[in-house]
Amino acid sequence: MMPVYDQPMRKLLGVLSPTISWLNEKGSVDVGAVPDSHLEAIKQLERIGVVHKRNNRCYELQKIRLKKLLGNLGIDQLVATEPDATVEPILDAALSTDLN
Repeated sequence: MMPVYDQPMRKLLGVLSPTISWLNEKGSVDVGAVPDSHLEAIKQLERIGVVHKRNNRCYELQKIRLKKLLGNLGIDQLVATEPDATVEPILDAALSTDLN
């Protein structure tokens, strides 16, 4: 059994938590207005279903999906991990697991 803190989805959400917080604060963000520092993270969040691109014009945080995902992982709140953590291997591992 993998320790709770080593679970791939938990690590992924920890790495992406600054972008999740930023998007939660903004509400809806135009696709062209996303800063480069958040663009890759938003695309990754879109792949796991936490962010939705509405009408190909703006990104929105899917709060219900995020809450369900956090609940399934037993997480009360997101805590950011090291900012220099590599996201791609974590994302690949997380997507290879069952998200439901």
